[in-house]
Amino acid sequence: MTLPIRNILMMALYSSCMAARLLQVRPAGAQEIPNLPALSPAELEMKDNPEQSGAPAMILYYAVETDNTKATETHATRIKVFTDEGKKYANIEIPYVEKYSEVGEIAARTISPDGRVTPFQDQIYDREIVKAKKFRYHAKVLILPNVQVGSLIEYAYTMHYKKKVPNEYHHPEQYMFTRGMTYPAAEWSVQRELFLKHGHFILVPVTGSRVAAFKTGLRADAVPKTLSDGRLQFDIDDVPGFEEEEYSPPEQNIKGRMNLYYAEGFYVSDNYWSGLGTALAKEYDSYIGLKRSKVIEGEIQRILSPNDDDEMKLRKIYMRAQQIRSTDNEEPKSDKEREREQLKENRKAEEVLDHNYGSGNEINLLFIAMARAAGFEAHPLLLSSRNHAFFQDDYPNLEQLNSMVAAVRTRGKYSYLDPQSPYCPFGLLPWSLTGTGGLLVDSSNPSLGKTPQPKSEDAVSRTVGNLKLSAEGTLTGNLTVSYEGQEALMERQWVMQKDDAKRREHLEETLKSALTGEARVKLLSVEGWEKTGEPLKIEYEIEAPIYATLAGQRLVMPLGVLHVKEKNPFPSPRRTHSVYFDYQYETYEDIKIELPAGMQAEGLPGNKKVVQGAVSYEFVAKSEGNLLQITRVRRTGAYMINVAQYPNLRKYFDQVLAGDSQQVVLRRAK
Repeated sequence: MTLPIRNILMMALYSSCMAARLLQVRPAGAQEIPNLPALSPAELEMKDNPEQSGAPAMILYYAVETDNTKATETHATRIKVFTDEGKKYANIEIPYVEKYSEVGEIAARTISPDGRVTPFQDQIYDREIVKAKKFRYHAKVLILPNVQVGSLIEYAYTMHYKKKVPNEYHHPEQYMFTRGMTYPAAEWSVQRELFLKHGHFILVPVTGSRVAAFKTGLRADAVPKTLSDGRLQFDIDDVPGFEEEEYSPPEQNIKGRMNLYYAEGFYVSDNYWSGLGTALAKEYDSYIGLKRSKVIEGEIQRILSPNDDDEMKLRKIYMRAQQIRSTDNEEPKSDKEREREQLKENRKAEEVLDHNYGSGNEINLLFIAMARAAGFEAHPLLLSSRNHAFFQDDYPNLEQLNSMVAAVRTRGKYSYLDPQSPYCPFGLLPWSLTGTGGLLVDSSNPSLGKTPQPKSEDAVSRTVGNLKLSAEGTLTGNLTVSYEGQEALMERQWVMQKDDAKRREHLEETLKSALTGEARVKLLSVEGWEKTGEPLKIEYEIEAPIYATLAGQRLVMPLGVLHVKEKNPFPSPRRTHSVYFDYQYETYEDIKIELPAGMQAEGLPGNKKVVQGAVSYEFVAKSEGNLLQITRVRRTGAYMINVAQYPNLRKYFDQVLAGDSQQVVLRRAK
């Protein structure tokens, strides 16, 4: 076929332009950033993510190579910027724990939409994120230059770990294993903040040990494969960006990740935990003391009476353990401060009693030692705290178990107690340790255990109000708020290390946030700060100007005194994750409002009652003469509500909002 001269010239011009474009791209695609493939013209010209239109940016390629033989891990990332909002990804932070790792070999560059490369040559900053008692979190911070809409961001770094894989997994043939043992080989966070086009992960394992995999939030076919050279490779495409939602379960349990670990000995999932429980029992029993301790037995004889029943004995031992100073709940001390204070290490439980201080676990172990001395069967129960992650018994990793409570058998069943937790009353656990699983450490019968589910009646708040409305619409009077159980524990622990001024500020701001914007709040009194197990009672004086608005000869007044600013916590009709509350709870309100002289309520709205599965709401308003009484009850009887029930939950909160938003018209009585 013969083409017109004009078409031939246009094709030649197009070819020369493309050649020039490719020449510009090639330097960008070269392996200047480790572990990133050559950049394609299509990636350079990309304007949007077809899988998630309108997104600010996307990750085109994310590669991790974990080398257990060198104790290193190299990360490489390529990000495409689509909008102005996406330019924020030019600010790169690389977190690390100073005690355990170092960051090196940082390389980064910006590729402009026309293919020009701007290497990063500026200063890299080191920023402290968290300063904890035993370690510090830091981040290497760098800001890439010339990032604009259409740019590509590329960077890589190597994490050098100070701890290497133990020799047992290098040469298992040299050891005799009496139980199943595991050790982390790689922890890959696959699901990122942005949509991931392609993820490429490599593990260089130590030779001689079996590698197993555990995954969360990934497709069923997401499985690593073993290469001919012994390395493990895992590739995955089109992973949606992780959506952060209010009231979501811990990220550890819902965010896509792949964990590889070495497994040796008589390893299967079930006997891993029983074998670990037996091994840990030897360590804990050594600390608790297998032989009788004169110090502990003397204290038991001092605090117990012959006529005490089992519950009274445990209560007295619990109260004694709570009197021990908990160093975990104090400001972190430097080595010099500890030396100046002459804080000695507690090598046995009896020394915790003798020194009168200890860490959280040491106090609980002392309680177990005292319970055993009093004749009880008592063991440590290691748990996964729900504010961090739910326990997964099919993932054999000791690091899941980050908390401890005492399990004491009475009347054929276990009671679970946590005396190390300040202000935690006998029989109650902090919310994060309720309804969670872990390992019962028992030398003769180790097993997986679970703490009881929380109940709504364990967390109650009550508000009683005696208020007065002026003819101008100003609401004044007193409110008394009482916290019980979990609610009181939370409040006490929140202000534990704060002075009186900070406590007052916290309480006043908490109530003020519930009232109208111009409201003034004055704290009158607090009862029960230090009284573990008793209600925490707080009395306020309030003044809310223009609470009711004038409408001719009438006043229009909202009925939801403490809820005028509330909104539905679930505004979106779409939900990705289950709804997760910290714990179940109940709230009771009884507010009386004296109306202006000569005025009365006109046409009170009808009572509202809503029951939706585990949640319920009741609102009643009634009047007698110039006195208006408002009662409100709300219960949340579950802390986890699945996505299928989300539309009903959202509708419930709309109904609660409708009830709290009701108004009443006040007019002068005839």
